Amino acid sequence: MTGGRYSCSSFIIVDGGCSGGNNTGSTGNGDSGGVSSRKLQPLSSSPATGRCNNNRNRRPSTTTAAAFVHMKKTWKNVAAMLFAVAFVTTATATFYFNYAATTATACCVVGQPSTSRRESSNFAAAADDEPGRGKFGLSVVRASKLYTVCETRGYHRRDDLVTFAGRRRLQTSDSTTGGSPGENDESRDSGPRNSDEANETALIYFITPTYPRREQIAELTRLGQTLMHVPRLHWIVADDRPDCSPQIMNLLPDFSIPYTYIASPMPTIYRRDPNAMPRGVSNRRAALNWIRLNHDVNDSDAVIYFGDDDNTFHLDLFKEIRSTKKISMFPVGLIGEYGVSSPIINNGKVIGFFDSWPAKRKFPVDMAGFAINVQLLFKYPYATMPYKVGFEEDRFLSALAIQLDEIEPKAENCTRILVWHTQTVKKPKPVVMIKSKTTLPGSLATLLNQVTMLGIGEVSETTGVRSYMTKNGITIRV
Repeated sequence: MTGGRYSCSSFIIVDGGCSGGNNTGSTGNGDSGGVSSRKLQPLSSSPATGRCNNNRNRRPSTTTAAAFVHMKKTWKNVAAMLFAVAFVTTATATFYFNYAATTATACCVVGQPSTSRRESSNFAAAADDEPGRGKFGLSVVRASKLYTVCETRGYHRRDDLVTFAGRRRLQTSDSTTGGSPGENDESRDSGPRNSDEANETALIYFITPTYPRREQIAELTRLGQTLMHVPRLHWIVADDRPDCSPQIMNLLPDFSIPYTYIASPMPTIYRRDPNAMPRGVSNRRAALNWIRLNHDVNDSDAVIYFGDDDNTFHLDLFKEIRSTKKISMFPVGLIGEYGVSSPIINNGKVIGFFDSWPAKRKFPVDMAGFAINVQLLFKYPYATMPYKVGFEEDRFLSALAIQLDEIEPKAENCTRILVWHTQTVKKPKPVVMIKSKTTLPGSLATLLNQVTMLGIGEVSETTGVRSYMTKNGITIRV
């Protein structure tokens, strides 16, 4: 208000008056005295007949502006929520698509038998017509986004009590005794010769993670020689490499053990820290997935065990774990500051664990210290091992919903050590320097080629350790 005048843009006069938009007029008598008899009212609350008609200077109310801002924020929130839902849906769909692709391509299929171990990848794959049964034979190389099944040999069936190793032992027995092929037919038909073999009907899936190094072939050879004595065993060798190793594919058939060879490299993201690499996780995950895809879901007569390629195993261990109903545990020697890792048993029940690295783990056990029944994999289809160093066993068993009172103690109530966590000393690969590969004497050229092929050394003409041969006490440079 200035000089007794009021702006129509802010107020109206209830009992007549202003009709102009921005005009300011006197109160009727030229002074401010007449205004007191008239009621002033804000524009927002004026009747329709008393509003100023100048829309050019008309301003929106505070309530309308606030509503507009609120609506704008609401639409932003709705858009953000829709974007989040779309992102999660896309990620979930991508995961299941990749899983379906893995299921479709990673599964082993039956190939036609071959007399040559190198020709197995040339056979056409044939589908298995028996529902719910994983049937093993020579397989072609099948790749997936997660791993590659390089080769599968052998088979397992519930009614097969004699494995390849068992057949070989029977044939050896016939040849050494000099008997005719028909003499021992009656004893063969009667089943295994002792009670221990009669009870060995459960199949053992022996999962061995391995990785390329100069000691790899030597350790697999030693382990294979042990597994040759175990009936009803399927050896799954999972190699931490992107391709199939010809050396391992040549080695595994020598043991006459049903086996599956998988190339399952560790994801690159976990290789960044060489001091904290979750070694063996990708291999075990691939092996578990292969079992889920190939084992008969209705067959509970099978046990899964994780055995590293550098560990040492007593043959009694396999007799102990074969009767595992859900999960069994037992001591592991040569591990940690205590020298042993084991459950503690009282009155036949597990009451705790003895391990030098508890780390607040519910199950502080070693990977070689337990075995599970195969049905747990199908009961908990998403249970697997995490890429977390030191917590692989604990998280895997927790994912299987294992309870303390469900653990079956083996090895005479965990008082015997039947498996040792031995480790081979790792040394750098040597480089042997020679004058010329074309002038190597005798069998040396072939031997050095074998050394290079097995990965235990390298040969060079320009660098490395100088090599010599000895003849009659005289050293000669080669």
